[in-house]
Amino acid sequence: MRFAAPATLLLFAVACGPDPDLEAAPAWALNWAEVTPSESGLAGFQVWQFYVEGWEEKHEDDFFKCDINQQLEGSITSCPQAGIPNCYAAYELTLSAWESDCPEGLAADSGFDGPPWMAIGALPLELEEDAPYDDGVLGWYIGYDDGTVLAHGYAYAKVIEDGGQPAGVGWLNDELYVLWPAYVWEL
Repeated sequence: MRFAAPATLLLFAVACGPDPDLEAAPAWALNWAEVTPSESGLAGFQVWQFYVEGWEEKHEDDFFKCDINQQLEGSITSCPQAGIPNCYAAYELTLSAWESDCPEGLAADSGFDGPPWMAIGALPLELEEDAPYDDGVLGWYIGYDDGTVLAHGYAYAKVIEDGGQPAGVGWLNDELYVLWPAYVWEL
C-alpha cells in the first residue's frame, strides 16, 4: 500500500465511527528510522509501528497498537550495480531489539529484523509526487540477499522538519537523517 508522507497525513479528515479494537491482531505495519552516517558506517534506530484494522482509511493514532524499537548499525558496503540511481552510500545492516510494548510473539518475530542492507540514492520518479518536502529529499532503498532492490521511501535531514537547512547537499556524514516510508506493510 502506498503511504502518504508525514506532511500529507495531516490533511486526512477525522471521521466518527466505532472505537478501534486494540486487542485485535495488527493489520498494518510501517517502519521509519533516524540515522547518522559517518566515515565508518551508520548508527541510529528504527521503529516498527503497528496499527489495527481501520487505520488504512483514517491514519489516526487511535488505531495504534504497539511498536518495536531497534538499534540500527550499518557497515559501509559498495553500492549495487543497478536499481539505485546516483547511489550515495550503501550499508549492511545490523538490527538489535531495544524495547517494545508489543505482544511477545510479535516483538520476537524475525520478520521485523529488517532487510540485510539499505542504500541512499536519488529520489525515484514514482515517489517524487508524495515527497514530504520540496527540496533535499533523497531516496531510501532496501535490498535483499536475492538481489531484490526496493525504493522504500524518503531520506531527508531532520533539521528540515523544523524549517532549517542541512549542512550541504546529498548524504552527509554527521548529519541526522529521517528515513520515512512511502509504503506500509499489510499484515
